Amino acid sequence: MSDHPSLIAAFDRLNLPGDMRALIIRHHSEAHRYYHTLRHIDLMLGQIPVAHTFTPEMTAATLFHDIIYDPARSDNEELSLAMFQSAADIFLPSEPLDKRLVEEMILATKSHHFRDERTAQDRAVNLLLKADLSILWHADPAVYAWYAAGVRKEYGFVPEARFREARAIILMRLRDDLLRSGQLTLAEQGMLKRNIGWEMG
Repeated sequence: MSDHPSLIAAFDRLNLPGDMRALIIRHHSEAHRYYHTLRHIDLMLGQIPVAHTFTPEMTAATLFHDIIYDPARSDNEELSLAMFQSAADIFLPSEPLDKRLVEEMILATKSHHFRDERTAQDRAVNLLLKADLSILWHADPAVYAWYAAGVRKEYGFVPEARFREARAIILMRLRDDLLRSGQLTLAEQGMLKRNIGWEMG
């Protein structure tokens, strides 16, 4: 666990009991996961503000949004939400947790559509989504290559030509949505274009 300092800090910040920590670790260590692993969660947590009003909610959503992950299914977020709901009663956060907001955040990771920021909650959802997608503009090309290779392995059951076609559609949609969102800095936009350009070849 020393390789995942942000994860350890998140466990401590929410004061999660040992069995809950073990549950999260076990699910994210499943053999069929290559990108949606503890490393993904740790990288994502590193993007979450540590002193935001809704830091506990963003942290909880990060820990649970991919707890159920089967690349052959289309309802992973809904199943992850159900697991959060069943586990939330034994949460022991250091401060009150808005469980409804956590639920909204988990479901928002299905479409990754940014919200109009009318409320502080909307802003928190957008910060969570940006953290989830931040691998796309990671500054280290080796980390992005790990991500791209991991996604391909997770979809190893899909033929190469079909995967590349579907992947290109997804990447172009994400790139265009992110560039229009106003959520990225100019530097992040540049790294996004670089990384996706590299993967598209």
